[in-house]
Amino acid sequence: MKKDSSQSRSLRKRLLITLITCLLTVLIICASMFELIYKQTERNVDTHFSEFSDEAISVVSDSLYQRNMANMQTVLHCFCGQMSERLSGQYNEGLTFDYSFAYKSEARSYFKDAMMTNCIFFVISDIGIRTTDITTEESNDEKMLEAFDEMTKSGNYRNNDSQTYEFYLCHSDEERNGSYTKEGEGFIIVWDEMSAYSLGERRVGLIMYDSNNWVKQVNEVAVNETSRLTESMDKLFVKYIYMMLIAVAGVLLVFIVISAILSKKLADPVISEHDMLVKINEMKTTFLSDASHELKTPLATVSGYAQNAEMDLANGGNTALIQEKLKRISSEANRMALMVTQILDATRIEEGRMVLELAPCDIENIVRETVETYFAVLNKNNNKLALRIPLELPKVNADSSRLQRVFVNLISNALKHTKNGTILVKAEEENNFIKVTVKDTGSGISEEDLPHIWERYYKGKHSETGTGLGLFICKFIIESHGGKIWVESEVEKGTAFMFTLPVQ
Repeated sequence: MKKDSSQSRSLRKRLLITLITCLLTVLIICASMFELIYKQTERNVDTHFSEFSDEAISVVSDSLYQRNMANMQTVLHCFCGQMSERLSGQYNEGLTFDYSFAYKSEARSYFKDAMMTNCIFFVISDIGIRTTDITTEESNDEKMLEAFDEMTKSGNYRNNDSQTYEFYLCHSDEERNGSYTKEGEGFIIVWDEMSAYSLGERRVGLIMYDSNNWVKQVNEVAVNETSRLTESMDKLFVKYIYMMLIAVAGVLLVFIVISAILSKKLADPVISEHDMLVKINEMKTTFLSDASHELKTPLATVSGYAQNAEMDLANGGNTALIQEKLKRISSEANRMALMVTQILDATRIEEGRMVLELAPCDIENIVRETVETYFAVLNKNNNKLALRIPLELPKVNADSSRLQRVFVNLISNALKHTKNGTILVKAEEENNFIKVTVKDTGSGISEEDLPHIWERYYKGKHSETGTGLGLFICKFIIESHGGKIWVESEVEKGTAFMFTLPVQ
């Protein structure tokens, strides 16, 4: 007896150490992976978001400059026509300076009314180029020369003889023209020939400066958005890491509880040491295989989407697509949380620790809350959901959280075994009971599996996923409420799970 007891304690100790070591290793690897991905993603966001904003500015600039240049040409053309009508009767070729003065005087009020305040009006006559700033109403030759110099450097005009822009402007044969440069603060120059309005050889024009003032605002917005995105990512990654820690901790707790139960059985002196070891090994192997498989699938999905999100950010991907992938990561984390909850519920049932908190419940609200929370997470096979629950249905005295667990298990089973089909959830009153039906159009349950589906860990010979705990938990919860649960199924035609609950 002492020898058996000593060997049992030694085996229990080794088993617990092995399980804890494995789970801690998985936890450390996952946490390190998330931390690495987060840091790399944060660097990529800072680097590539600025590049993205620069590319956006470059694309928008040409369209914006061309539109502004066209508007300026239109306004200048109207101004020249108006001046032609006003001064045509006073035309005198010997009064060039007076006409220039008249142009400038009229231009200040005209272009102010046209909302062109950051512009310089200029007149080209026999005595040179005269300017007036629309805002200050004073000459601004310095800004004009700066604009001519930037335009000469850019070469954004007919420059066959490598002449300066001022020379080109004074000797161009074009009656109406314009050009722009996006370098520096940005300049747009348009002009018109007054000779087109029978007023002699005089040319007038507009220089718009500070056309790039919007770029600074865009860059400020880009910096703010980058900061917001980084903060959002920080919160999301921290959230996912906490969820992963909770899931792994839950699995660790379950393993410890199950190991304790197994160790008690091993300590029974009636059972031989060999039988105890074989039984422990079989249960451990089966459970670890199922649990590790079910946890590995969502973890692999989380890793894949996280890596894809990192690559998208590195390549300047669409923010909406990145957010969608982060939602997928959250969805898979919810799947792991559901799995851990099932294992915990099964353990509470076995130990008699599951306590129901009864209160009046509305079946319709429970079903709709379950669907809103879990349907998008569980539906992977393009199925449709139909609800048929009367509004006047009486309430039941039940534990709403446990009933929600029943609906999650039944609906998830239906979704898992149905592809491109329909899941029907129906409720009706029958003889002081509420009868609920969850029916699918899936593959059905074979006659061989039907007698065993309520057993713990039984998954069926044709099921490759799950832990075999869902229906075991459903049966216990429904019967604990004073109801009953049963199933009707036909292979390749579908399955209907039905249960009843007493009316309040």
